[in-house]
Amino acid sequence: MNENKNLIFYQQAEHYTAAADISHFPKLDLPEVCFAGRSNVGKSSLINSICTKRALARTSNTPGRTQLIHFYNIQNKLFLSDLPGYGYAKAPKSKIFEWTKLMESYFKNRNNLSRVFILIDARRGIKSSDHDLMNLLNIVAVNFQCILTKIDKISSTELNEVTKNTLTQTENYAAAYPEIIKSSANKKIGIDKIHECLNLILNINDNSKKE
Repeated sequence: MNENKNLIFYQQAEHYTAAADISHFPKLDLPEVCFAGRSNVGKSSLINSICTKRALARTSNTPGRTQLIHFYNIQNKLFLSDLPGYGYAKAPKSKIFEWTKLMESYFKNRNNLSRVFILIDARRGIKSSDHDLMNLLNIVAVNFQCILTKIDKISSTELNEVTKNTLTQTENYAAAYPEIIKSSANKKIGIDKIHECLNLILNINDNSKKE
């Protein structure tokens, strides 16, 4: 797709449903990608930037507010999903347990899940809760790729360092995609690269259906 077609296509994203358990997961035969990350890492803002819609995904300054998996349908060709934020220290243990079981159910039951984008705050780097998710994805054999967020808030030297550290910490995961995307939802940095990744997933899916 060229840039204009990208924008037109992703602008067609619509909120499809929100799921609190496996019984509410959509059952359409479409390729799917999901966005996961620690609370307040900027998932909703990034999804809004990808789809060029300010209010598609609800944003909040309160960590841990999103407690459901939100699914977005793009022209019945691609699903995007926004997973509950994890790693929020003040969340009750019972809520953390619920979120963990929900995410495990999601990863183990989405047969068309093509890739998980794990968002990492560029100011913080990878945390133990991110490694917990990576380990789970390694076990269930789901491909993941790291996206550094909020890169406009750090220097180029810091960005180079966190990029290198992220690569080093993920290279031993068999499920890791060996390219780090650097992004800023506010500055619209990295959005074209994410579109490129999504387009590739769409093209692979289209070609497999033709064979």
